[in-house]
Amino acid sequence: MTIENLMKEYGTYVYSYAWKLSCSPDEADDISQETFILAWKNKDTLRDEKAVKGWLRRICLNCFLMKHRKAEEKNLQLSGEDQLTEDDNDFLAAENYVPAPEEEVLVDESIREMQNGCFYAMVRRLTLEQRTAFSLVDMFGLTAAETAQLLDTTEGAVKAQLFRARMNLDAFFSDHCSVISASNPCSCRAWQEFWQKKYKNQEEMRKHAAQTVPSETLDWHKKGYHFNPAVREKITWLYAHMPDKEPGESWFKKVIQAVSLPGQTASSL
Repeated sequence: MTIENLMKEYGTYVYSYAWKLSCSPDEADDISQETFILAWKNKDTLRDEKAVKGWLRRICLNCFLMKHRKAEEKNLQLSGEDQLTEDDNDFLAAENYVPAPEEEVLVDESIREMQNGCFYAMVRRLTLEQRTAFSLVDMFGLTAAETAQLLDTTEGAVKAQLFRARMNLDAFFSDHCSVISASNPCSCRAWQEFWQKKYKNQEEMRKHAAQTVPSETLDWHKKGYHFNPAVREKITWLYAHMPDKEPGESWFKKVIQAVSLPGQTASSL
């Protein structure tokens, strides 16, 4: 398999995976490019070509975690002692909930991208441990068991971080977002009008949003938030239906140039 074929078959998969981990288009570009560069440099370590997708997925996750590792350069660890408690029964009963079609959250297409941008931004306000568990399970669709295997931890530890992530996001959106409740003050359409006045085009808006890093993490304890299944159902649907992202042609060219020597064709796997 040439690098061109590898990227043609798995490029969108890895790019979308990197996007949902990072919740940032610019960071997704960097992480996904680095994934293919590292994969190609270490192609001899792949023993089974049928396992390419999982191999690339682990490399991509490692690239993301290395980028966000703590100052002391310790790898992300989800403690096996970080478990859910017996008081979380309501949450556990609802964690696998899949909304029926009539319960799906309907969003105007004209504001969908802005709404998605807001929801991505809030994931970036989770701790690294929470964000990783939430991105892999609720956004990318892995099971808690698969996520635990990727992170070399226990399923219980992943569920604990997933619980905290969901509670933090629910606490924020429950009283801020009009998509969750019409009585909430924040409206996508109002924001759309504001940004359209401030920026010339969507690309300018996107770059500004990508460069805006939240200053503090979410914490549902400070708000005294209690689990609300109606809120969880809507947010579950919205995050599960985040669209996959397609990398641009320049992205493919940049990676291929990075792994190919001038005047030579990349060798095969």
